[in-house]
Amino acid sequence: MKTLLLLLSLSCPAVDAQPLAEPATAAASADDDGLGPALVDLNASTRPFTLSPGADERYDRGIARMYRLEFDQAEKEFREITRMSPESPAGYFALAALSWWRYSQNFDMQGSFKAVEDEFITNSDKVIELSKKMAEEKRDLDQAYFFMGSAYGLQGRWFAVQRSWWKAYTRGKKGRKFLKKCVEVNPAVYDAFLGLGIFDYYAATLPGALGLGAKLFVGGDRARGMEYVKLAKEKWRFFKVEARFFLVEIYSMHEKDFKAAYAETQALRALDPTNMVFRVGEIMTHIQAQDWPQVLEECEAFLGAWQLKQQKGLEAQLAMVYLSAGDALIAMKRYEEAAHWLAMGIEKTAFPEKGWVTYCHLRRAQALDLLGRRAEALKDYGIAADRPNFWDSKKYAKAGLRKAPDYKEVYRQMTID
Repeated sequence: MKTLLLLLSLSCPAVDAQPLAEPATAAASADDDGLGPALVDLNASTRPFTLSPGADERYDRGIARMYRLEFDQAEKEFREITRMSPESPAGYFALAALSWWRYSQNFDMQGSFKAVEDEFITNSDKVIELSKKMAEEKRDLDQAYFFMGSAYGLQGRWFAVQRSWWKAYTRGKKGRKFLKKCVEVNPAVYDAFLGLGIFDYYAATLPGALGLGAKLFVGGDRARGMEYVKLAKEKWRFFKVEARFFLVEIYSMHEKDFKAAYAETQALRALDPTNMVFRVGEIMTHIQAQDWPQVLEECEAFLGAWQLKQQKGLEAQLAMVYLSAGDALIAMKRYEEAAHWLAMGIEKTAFPEKGWVTYCHLRRAQALDLLGRRAEALKDYGIAADRPNFWDSKKYAKAGLRKAPDYKEVYRQMTID
C-alpha cells in the first residue's frame, strides 16, 4: 500500500512518482532562477534567526505540541504570538501549519474539510499580506522573505495534495523565489533552505509521472535539494523536525537508502521518546523497505506502548497500525493471523469512517481468499466496494468480487508506490 508520510508531516503530494534519469533538462536550466551553491556562502554567519522577546519560546513550545498532535495547546501558543506581535507574520504562519497538520490526520477520509481549508487559506494569506508590508517598509527583510516564501510554499503543498497542479506549481515557484531572496539577504536563516531543498528535490523527481506536470515542475536539482534539506536539519532554528520528516520520506520512498532513513527515524524518536507519532514514521519506513518481520514487531511494540499510555490525537490512526501488521502477515503468508489483526483494525477503532478501515476490509477479504474462504471474502469485498474510495480501494474491491487475487497480485498492491 502507499505509505506517504502525509500522516506525519508537512509532506509532499500523493503521486506515483519515478525519478528522472537526469534532473536538469535544457528547459529546466532555462527556467532555473539560479539559486546554487555558488550564490550562497553556506558558512556565512550573520544575524541569527530570531523573532521577538517571548515569541521564540512560544514558537518552540507550540511546535513541540503540534508534533505531539496536541493541537488545542499548540493553537493557544500560536495565537498568543499573534496577540503579542500583530504586525509579525510568524504567528499566522504557525497557525497555517497547524491547519495543515489537522488536515493531515484525516487525509484518508472523504468529506468536507472546508472549515480547515478556510482557516488555512485565511492564515497563509495573512502571512503573505504582513510579509509584503514588511518588505515594502524595508523592515527585517530576511524574515519578510522567509515567511512570504514559506507561506507560498505551504499553499503549494496544500494544492498538490488536492492534485491542483497549476496552483501547486505557481505557489511553489513563488515560494522558491522569496526563500531565495531570504538567504541572499541573510544566509544564516537556515530554515529557509528546507523549502528551497523541497522544491529542488521534488521538481527533479516528480515530473516523470505527472504528464502535464512534466512541463511544469522544471528547474529542480536533486542533489542540491538534498544538500539544502540536510543543511536545514543541521543548522535549523525552528524546523529541524520537519526537515527530518522530509529526509525520512526522501530516503525511504525515492532514494531507497533505508539505512539513512532509519537513522533519521531514530533521531526523531530521540528528540521526544514519548511521542508515538515518531514510532508511526518508523513503521512506515519498514513498510517501504518491505522488512515485514520488523513491521510486525514495531506494530506490536506500538500497540503495547499504547495500552500502557495513550497519546491523545493519535487514536484516529490505530486502524492504520493494525492494517500495517495485517499487511506484514500477508506478506509472510500467515493469512489466518493477518485476518485476525485486520479484524481488530475494523472492530477496535472509534473512527469507522477512516480510509484505513476500508483497507482493513479489503485486506481481510484478500487474506480470506488466500485461505480459500471465498464466501467470507466476498462480504468484505462488498463492504470495501460500498465505502468511499481511498487509494483505489473501490477498484481493488470490485476486482476481488469478480475474481480472487493470487498472492502475487496482493503483494503488488501492498507495495505499489
